[in-house]
Amino acid sequence: MAYERFDADIATMSKGAARLMTLFVAAGMSLFMSATMLLFNLGLTPDFLLMWTKNWAVSTAVAYPAALVVVPLARRITSRIARFTTAMNVRRQA
Repeated sequence: MAYERFDADIATMSKGAARLMTLFVAAGMSLFMSATMLLFNLGLTPDFLLMWTKNWAVSTAVAYPAALVVVPLARRITSRIARFTTAMNVRRQA
């Protein structure tokens, strides 16, 4: 499965590579979210691009440390759910 391959790739990453990937994910997510929220709240104003780049810089600065905390926690929770689901499927087959 593609998910298993992706999970294996993450598991074999160095800490530096994992942190860099987290930075790219946080920056990408904050790029879209900051643009969407600014557009939703203020509309397309003449200075939208300037305001958006400022908002994106701030939101990335907040999103990256948050992602460094949330991503490992999400991995642990996902792993537990996957193990539980696998155990339940094994029990059903037995």
